[in-house]
Amino acid sequence: MKNKKGLFLLILPLVLFAFAPAAFAQEHEVAVLIGRINASDRGLDSLQPVKTAFDGALSYEVNYANRLLNGELASLHWELTIVGAPSAGVKSTNLLLPKNYSSLFFTPGLKLKLFPGGGISPYIVGGAGVGRYTQSNTTVGGAPNTGDRANTTWAFNFGGGADFNLLGPVAVRGEVRDFVTGNPSFSSPFLTDKQHNIFVGGGIVVKWK
Repeated sequence: MKNKKGLFLLILPLVLFAFAPAAFAQEHEVAVLIGRINASDRGLDSLQPVKTAFDGALSYEVNYANRLLNGELASLHWELTIVGAPSAGVKSTNLLLPKNYSSLFFTPGLKLKLFPGGGISPYIVGGAGVGRYTQSNTTVGGAPNTGDRANTTWAFNFGGGADFNLLGPVAVRGEVRDFVTGNPSFSSPFLTDKQHNIFVGGGIVVKWK
């Protein structure tokens, strides 16, 4: 009997969150997240195998979403997402590569959210736009990095997360996205034509009608 009572007390909060009042399902939302971006390690096109590794970088996300369709079990939103990483370190035996670089992604898209009126609202996202890479003014070897140090490329993202709607119009969000882009314009070309940038972060969401 005690085990059944304990199980009931454990499940009850989850049920209340899932069927909480629809006041959580607001039309507009703005989110600010802080996390890290990790770019995939890459190989360079060279006579000898050269591997390039990127350090994880502190990153920021600003996201605005507007609800298009609303239902009891799901809602559809369009969103504007900007994610930036001010500085990611580069590790390579190729001393001509930049010592570090910054990245900025702008990817408008769509979000499908489950249980929008509940206390816990998981979601999936996808979008496409542009990315901007800017290299440091010094190389891995410490020499000046001359020439054009910035380039713009295509970008798309996909991922998901969850909103924990526990404070009225304010929610706590956790999220994972993969920003897939063209390559940074380094002095040596990469073996593949795209780069994965995994963002993992969390932050605050403010919602209103």
